[in-house]
Amino acid sequence: MKTYSYKEINKIPCLTWNWLKMNRASFEVESDENICSDVAVENQTDTFLDIKGEKTEITATKSGESVLLHFDFADGRTYSHEQTITAQENSEITVVMDYTSGACDSGFSTIKTHLIAKPYSKIHLIKVQLLGEKYVQIDDTDAVCEDGALIDVTQIELGGSKTFAQVITDLNGYQAKFHSDTAFIAKDSQVLDMNYLVNHFGQKTDTKMNVKGVVDGNAVKTYRGTIDFKNGCAGSTGDEQEETLLMSPTAINKSIPMILCDEEDVAGTHGATLGRLSAEELFYMNSRGISEKEAKKMMSKAKIISVANLIPDESLKQKIFAFIGEE
Repeated sequence: MKTYSYKEINKIPCLTWNWLKMNRASFEVESDENICSDVAVENQTDTFLDIKGEKTEITATKSGESVLLHFDFADGRTYSHEQTITAQENSEITVVMDYTSGACDSGFSTIKTHLIAKPYSKIHLIKVQLLGEKYVQIDDTDAVCEDGALIDVTQIELGGSKTFAQVITDLNGYQAKFHSDTAFIAKDSQVLDMNYLVNHFGQKTDTKMNVKGVVDGNAVKTYRGTIDFKNGCAGSTGDEQEETLLMSPTAINKSIPMILCDEEDVAGTHGATLGRLSAEELFYMNSRGISEKEAKKMMSKAKIISVANLIPDESLKQKIFAFIGEE
């Protein structure tokens, strides 16, 4: 076994008080020292794929491209993967990545994804994490978006013991756009740590980030969301919204939505809604024969389903519904 140590990940660009323990994440994990790189790739069109061990190169040259990357992790193993997804000018591609393992499996995986959206292209990246209850994962995505391009990220986090997910995007081009929809359930003793950062460099760039989910049991969830308007990004807009339901008095939620601004002609909004099921909502459901336990399950599933419906792959949606017990 080998000890992997990470002292500073998911770091926010503008530090806050250390006692809040939200500036960064750190952890250690013990796992197999032999790194694996097994991945199943389903090429649904003639998209160019170049697979070399732990690295995968995906290049789209026209519209309507789609690729499925399925990661099936074994118990007690360590995995490392890196992908570069490039959409050439005026092309469009959807890349679906899902991570699965046995329900009780343990292990450690690191995923690094690079997105390059050339002028007037579109990348839709979908990541679904359905790992076993003892798995630890680092999922790190960085993106560059040029003139008139759009990067759309759909991310669902459900399994694992500790998950550290990060998406950092540079909107370099004129009217470049970044949109994201994230859904999660953190329960039992899970740790979910997320960091989203969008840097606006180009003029009239736009960001929309939506995060929704549930924290239950003794879980700890942290969300850092930053929109950074850089000098010169005149006419840019940004909006980030988070909705989190606390289902347990021992659950811990930490949220830090942030807007940084070094440009006058911009418009940015952000908000975080944190709450529990109200007495009125519970009374309404109880009056229709729905118990409090069932009501909580329904509300949890509803948040996941609303984001899962953005996924074009029907088989993957069914896997998600089965994981949350919706089937």
